[in-house]
Amino acid sequence: MKLSIVVLWIVEIISIHAIGVVSKTNAPDVSALNVMYTSLNSPSQLSGWKSSGGDPCGDSWEGIKCSGSSVTEISLSDYGLSGSMGYQLSNLASVTSFDLSKNNLNGEIPYQLPPNCVNIDLSENSFTGSVPYSISQMSDLETLNLGHNKLNNQLSDMFSKLSKLKRMDLSYNSLSGNLPLSFKKLSSLSTLHIQENKFTGSINVLADLPLDDLDVSNNKFTGWVPDSLEDINSLQTVGNSWSSGPAPPPPPGSASNPNKNSEKKESGGGHGGVSGIAMAGIAMGVLAVLAIVLALFSRRRSAPPSSHYLDDDASTHHRSFTPLASQELSKDTKSVNSDASLDI
Repeated sequence: MKLSIVVLWIVEIISIHAIGVVSKTNAPDVSALNVMYTSLNSPSQLSGWKSSGGDPCGDSWEGIKCSGSSVTEISLSDYGLSGSMGYQLSNLASVTSFDLSKNNLNGEIPYQLPPNCVNIDLSENSFTGSVPYSISQMSDLETLNLGHNKLNNQLSDMFSKLSKLKRMDLSYNSLSGNLPLSFKKLSSLSTLHIQENKFTGSINVLADLPLDDLDVSNNKFTGWVPDSLEDINSLQTVGNSWSSGPAPPPPPGSASNPNKNSEKKESGGGHGGVSGIAMAGIAMGVLAVLAIVLALFSRRRSAPPSSHYLDDDASTHHRSFTPLASQELSKDTKSVNSDASLDI
């Protein structure tokens, strides 16, 4: 009896220890959150958080969600936080949702953010500087909200790999310069808010995106609003320096709103055009040969005889008519003599 109790007690201890091991948070995640907590000035409202060690997943730290031993979500919106976010966020490799919106965070957004994020919301803070280029590598990113900050400088050409991005808000900052050409690669973008900035140039780079909600108001854009954007559900364009009058036609050979079907038609038409040009070239060549043959034939018919034939003709003519001329002269002489004798 006593032995069975001892065995059960040992099994229970082992089970508790095993559970503790399973819930133990990955060391890189713990380190990143420790640095973040210190950078946020160790706020008391983040219950359970520590500046060193701890178990965010096992101890259910405020705003932290986990899957197994990995931190997957950080949701700290409107916690009255101040300071910055630290420098080890790239350690949070399993975080897919990162929300610290509506706080009082300042300084530059860290260059290294959780690398596999699907949703990032850092809106309504006081961040300055540029949009970090590390975002360019977040190929799974679907939502990016950096609106209502103090960001400045130009946007880098950093959007080529963000084909899954659906919603982007950069509004109410001081971003400047032209929209980067890599915006064309945002093939899933349905919502774009970039109002209240200092963007310049045209918005033609947005013409072929699947936008349903676009706000470019109160910038320094020029040119024309592309026709393809006129019919989307929500379009705000006021407060820019748009050109008046009709827009100029697109450059030769370019389509205002190309699609796969039109590309196929255009490529087929290209082969037809080449065949037509080839046929026309052959026809022109045949006509040129015929013209040359006719010209040679006509020239041969109208050419004067050679000097050889002229000499032969002349000699023949001389031989034929010289005796006749002698006989006629003789007859004339006789006639004259007879007339003279008659007169006598």
